[in-house]
Amino acid sequence: MRRRRNAGDRRNCRRRTITSFAMPSATRKRVLALALPLALSACATPAPQALARSGAPADSSALRTLVLMMDGVPYDLVDSLWRAGHFRGFQPPSRLVSAFPSLTGVAFRGIWQELPTPGYEDRYFDPGENRLRGGLLEHLFRSEQESTFHRFVEVQPSRLAVSLAYLLPGPLARAELRRLREETDRRAAYDSTIVAYLVSTDALAHRGGRDELATFLVEVDAMLAEIRARHGAGLRIVMFSDHGNDLVPTRRVPLDEALDAAGFRSASRIESERDVVVPRFGLVGSSFLYALPAAEPRIAEALLGVEGVDLVVFADELGRVHVWNTRGRALVEATPDRSAYRYRMIQGDPLGFAPVLERLHARAEVDSNGFAPDSAWFRETLPTPYVDAPRRILQAVGTAVRYPANVIVSYEPGFHYGNAAADLVVPINGTHGSLRTSSSIAFFMSTHVATPPALRGEELQRYLRLPAR
Repeated sequence: MRRRRNAGDRRNCRRRTITSFAMPSATRKRVLALALPLALSACATPAPQALARSGAPADSSALRTLVLMMDGVPYDLVDSLWRAGHFRGFQPPSRLVSAFPSLTGVAFRGIWQELPTPGYEDRYFDPGENRLRGGLLEHLFRSEQESTFHRFVEVQPSRLAVSLAYLLPGPLARAELRRLREETDRRAAYDSTIVAYLVSTDALAHRGGRDELATFLVEVDAMLAEIRARHGAGLRIVMFSDHGNDLVPTRRVPLDEALDAAGFRSASRIESERDVVVPRFGLVGSSFLYALPAAEPRIAEALLGVEGVDLVVFADELGRVHVWNTRGRALVEATPDRSAYRYRMIQGDPLGFAPVLERLHARAEVDSNGFAPDSAWFRETLPTPYVDAPRRILQAVGTAVRYPANVIVSYEPGFHYGNAAADLVVPINGTHGSLRTSSSIAFFMSTHVATPPALRGEELQRYLRLPAR
């Protein structure tokens, strides 16, 4: 039973910084009037038993492993903090290559080796029923999209808190961090392993950009040092994120206008070649278009040259994936067992992989049919703007989700697309979702396990070393 908050608790919560909204004053006041009381409820003080333990060493602690998953924290930021002297009890961070699109559900599905979610986000298109499903209400009360990796997590925010985090990232982040400390103390008496998930890191990245996220990560570092001091130096802590973040201010891509100008119709169901269904949920660096297969090339053509569009991908009936942009057109193909990939430049070089192919040929890693091993592509594309692109692109239009899109659009850094209402309420200072390396490189770091300089999300299980759950 949690004790009641007193006036001092509420004042402390109100004093935390709230990033201002880029909206009319009257609208801002209405939003705050609705959101602030709910946010303050997340600032509730610990349960009495947690308060009683807060100052003493946990002599009877059963805790041996703490796994901390953080949403939307890019590798380069963690690496810079580690080099500056933070997270000193940890091995050097590794690059963790996310999925494409670099979004939470798709990324964590790969890390936890779960079955695909229905769509790329909570709002998705169901081709069998020919309608849009999901959305905010389902996200708040019953999210099939989030029912996968969440079953592995003991300490995580409510869905309401997740939604409010993007309105009030500062207060919710500190409340989330405090709850993690309390729950760790409470569960340490009987749990040998605790898996926790911080979503407010993503909200801070989207809203506050690099500086606000860095400030919060320093607070996370201090809290983890406190937890290790209380539960013993033998406590193994593992941290990782799901994807990266461009951490630059963004603006909306005129996707709807481009489709309309080309004669397509924004729809909620597909009845003709003119109909295009675009689920809109968050504000991210990619979009997922559903249409009749015959319309795919025309949709891709209509989006070339649109401000903010980096590239467009779609699969054909032979299983090949077309990659188009203003720099050229190419085909990405895989062997039947997905052990090797081929990148064929049809016109120009949309991914800029000509130097990659030269290096692969120089190492005699390209066979007579033009395929190079999966591991070679990973190694050679790691320093490029499109890390691990052949494999990630093929997964995106294939096995990444239950209902893959007909056309996927990846945006340049500085651009986003998504829910129009959110665009009015939430100014964006960073986002993710694109094929770009900056959006796709998460991190992995451990106190006890050294890892390779770079690895894929699907390889993480061997380093987590968790007991059967």
